[in-house]
Amino acid sequence: MVLGEETSEESASGQLLSDVEPANDPETLFILESIVQRLQPKDTHHVRDMITQRGWISGALFMSSALFWWIAVKKGAAKLDDAEIPVSLIGAFDFEALSLIVPSLVLAATLVMVVGREKGNANFSQAGGLLVVLALFYIVEPVLLHFDDIGLDTALFASGRLVLIAIMIHFASRFMFDAMLLQWVRASMLSMGVNVFPAAEEPSYEGQADEEPPYA
Repeated sequence: MVLGEETSEESASGQLLSDVEPANDPETLFILESIVQRLQPKDTHHVRDMITQRGWISGALFMSSALFWWIAVKKGAAKLDDAEIPVSLIGAFDFEALSLIVPSLVLAATLVMVVGREKGNANFSQAGGLLVVLALFYIVEPVLLHFDDIGLDTALFASGRLVLIAIMIHFASRFMFDAMLLQWVRASMLSMGVNVFPAAEEPSYEGQADEEPPYA
């Protein structure tokens, strides 16, 4: 009976190892360690707290961006003479359309740069750089190209609104993607049965117990 139980336990453990080992892909472990080293959570409980904190900050920033756009662009377009701002050279978009395109570009750029950074993929990083430059062009275009037509004050205020929206969306998306990465780290550690947190250093008392009292 004992031999039978040991055999069954070995077969069960072998089945468990065969299920776990394929999931422990070296690249997956490398990404897990990279995220932990960058965000520096202390343990699994700290990961949960960081997910919660970054989640509500991201939601607050997204809502702030939406409210700012609604007040400063949608409702204030007539008072701020946004209709006089010439359409963009790339795509022929009016200012209201640009106020939606710019944050969309920032959100997409943040996403591809996060993926490129964590996976070490140069193509994603290059794509993120292209999107950032395009968003910056749309932001500074009123000041650089249209200030003679609409006046410097109007051009600066138009670019300033786009800058504020872009900054809020950038930080909101960063916090959102960090929360999603931490959530993936937590789920992966639970499913793979691994611990990627750095081991806590314990003070070493070796040698103190071996000390002998001095001779008289």
